[in-house]
Amino acid sequence: MPRPGNLTRGRANRIVKTPGGRKVVHRQKFFKTGGICSLTGSELQLPKKSMFGLSRKASRSAKRPNRPYGGVYSSQAVRRATINKIRE
Repeated sequence: MPRPGNLTRGRANRIVKTPGGRKVVHRQKFFKTGGICSLTGSELQLPKKSMFGLSRKASRSAKRPNRPYGGVYSSQAVRRATINKIRE
């Protein structure tokens, strides 16, 4: 759930001056974040359907990468973990 300060109309509505001199209201869209890997702290590389507010239309399998721990850990973290398991 968003913070109460993020639910205001003032955050989304911006008054913009056009080249003709008029002032119009532009509505700003807020998209959800892609996600962060808990091990490396880097952003997750997700399929396009999971970003930009399209997630309601896409199926659950289309929102996550098709690999172990897809959508939870980054690809670098999974690669490092598998190499460490093989070395043991």
